[in-house]
This record gives sequence, C-alpha cells and structure tokens, in this order.
Amino acid sequence: LTCKDVGSPCDMEIMGNPFEELGKNCHNHVMEKINEGDESHKTAADRMKNASPEEQKSMMVEFKKRYDESPTL
Repeated sequence: LTCKDVGSPCDMEIMGNPFEELGKNCHNHVMEKINEGDESHKTAADRMKNASPEEQKSMMVEFKKRYDESPTL
C-alpha cells in the first residue's frame, strides 16, 4: 500500500505482512517524515490522533480493507 492508502499524504510504498507490521512500518515512515520537518505528514498524524475512538475504528476498518484487497499480498 502507499502512504496515501493509509491516510497520509505521499505515494511512498509501505510494505508489511501481517497488517500489524504494515501499521508499524507506516507509523515509522510518518514519524521519520515528521522528524524531517514534513508538515503534511504531521497534519495527517494529528488528524488521526485527534479523531474520536469511533472515527479511529472506522479508519482502521478502511485501512484493513485496503490491505486485504491489495494485489501484492
């Protein structure tokens, strides 16, 4: 999947199997970009962090669906 596929702003391909590994790799990518001063990744991270529990759950369901539908599994 790409960074965009999981709610962040770039086209960087993120790998991981199982889904939890993908999540960890996405988190690491976003943190790296934030540490480099990338405001668009910070905005995306803040949006996810500040979402309600219901919104976070909905985002995770959508991300998992994209992962499950990914042709590279």
